[in-house]
Amino acid sequence: MAIIGPPAQALAIIARANGRVLAASDYVTFARSDDAGFVARLYAAGALLVLDAEQAGGCSGLPPKRIAQL
Repeated sequence: MAIIGPPAQALAIIARANGRVLAASDYVTFARSDDAGFVARLYAAGALLVLDAEQAGGCSGLPPKRIAQL
């Protein structure tokens, strides 16, 4: 998952949500957890915005998934 916000805040949120930090930059921190409900725990711990990093190609290294145009 990609947690948007200052890294110090994101690291504390990830720790409270029992996740693992994969990488961090100025305003995006990538984390994961194999436990169900990780996203809900991130929000409960104070995250303002959580995005699916894999859909954006952020964690897999693959290009972003494209939506078929009509």
